[in-house]
Amino acid sequence: MALDHADKARSAVSTFLRAEVLAARLEAMARAEAEVGNLWRSEIALAEAVASAGLEGIRISEGDLLPRIALNGSQDADPSGAELALSLLRVLKVPGDPLVRPVQTVRRFERAAGTGMGPGLALDDEAEGQRLDDAEIEGIFAGLGAGDMPILSAARAAAGYAALSERANPIVERLIFMAVDSSLRGRAARGTEPEDVLRGLSGRVDAHWVSPPALALSHRRFLPWSPGSETGLMDLGVGLARVFEAETGRFALSRDWLRRGQEAARGRGGRSRMADAVQAFGTAPVLSSALLAETIGVSIRTALTLLDEMTDLGLLKEITGRRTARIWAVPSLGARLAARPFRRARLQGRAVMPPTEMRETARSHSWQQREASMQAMERAFSDLETALGQANALLIGTRRRR
Repeated sequence: MALDHADKARSAVSTFLRAEVLAARLEAMARAEAEVGNLWRSEIALAEAVASAGLEGIRISEGDLLPRIALNGSQDADPSGAELALSLLRVLKVPGDPLVRPVQTVRRFERAAGTGMGPGLALDDEAEGQRLDDAEIEGIFAGLGAGDMPILSAARAAAGYAALSERANPIVERLIFMAVDSSLRGRAARGTEPEDVLRGLSGRVDAHWVSPPALALSHRRFLPWSPGSETGLMDLGVGLARVFEAETGRFALSRDWLRRGQEAARGRGGRSRMADAVQAFGTAPVLSSALLAETIGVSIRTALTLLDEMTDLGLLKEITGRRTARIWAVPSLGARLAARPFRRARLQGRAVMPPTEMRETARSHSWQQREASMQAMERAFSDLETALGQANALLIGTRRRR
């Protein structure tokens, strides 16, 4: 048994150290190239919002969101699911700082996910014991700060909310995870209200996160989100490492787009506004002609000319497929938004849910079981942190001997 425990500890250390190293690499790349980092995070935020809804059995794709913005009446998916994803997208782009304003930040997450005081569920309809009080929320983030491992600390905060809320809303848990990841990597300088450009599809990302948990659990196959268990933690660490490996290449595609745009702008005459248009899309990667014209201070006609030129150069993709009220996006986002969703067999009046064994539906309202859940979560993190501490001490001792 001791040998088995040691093997598990070594596996956990290897998994989380690898994930943290890969995450730090992406973080450094995004910090060194802020415009490229914004493009990359814009795409990840979109994919994570849809994946987070998908883990709860809400059947939507990135392509289902555009009709809610363009109002073209062609949406087949449940509009409430698309609205939820758009709400999550706006939060992911500007998550705020739960280490500084924990209660304000978490309450905003609950509203975005349709719980607490939000529109999706009336306060009177909530189950007893599921709504955390302010002191409990503050306690989740107490002691977190600079120098903590972002992924492990984010998972602990998410697991703390999960245990105290009795798994009332896993979407909120994942928002907490990304917000803590963002805060520990570099606190956002601006406020917590997002730029509502095209309902959140456009606009700058004011965040420093690099770890998308829903994508990590749906990268190759769907796995349950369970941050408070040993198995759930290992699944998360392995999934994140795989996502980081894939996203290193995607980051390079964003860098290439910016390079090509800047080269195209240098080839124009001195009066061309191409450089300004490239910068505008680098900041807000989905724009209409009116928004572009307002952003760079030109007429609608000039904006349309620039959009046509950039489309011909492969720098933009028109994603509405119509002649009026059109919207353009950088190709990576455009391919996601304009893609036709995969149509599955539809169940009348019901969402298509993941298999029962993948969902944690059993909840207890007893104080004793709530405490037991907290203790189990603490044991899982304590064992992992002890193993990581031992590995760190071993590394320090090895360096000293050298």
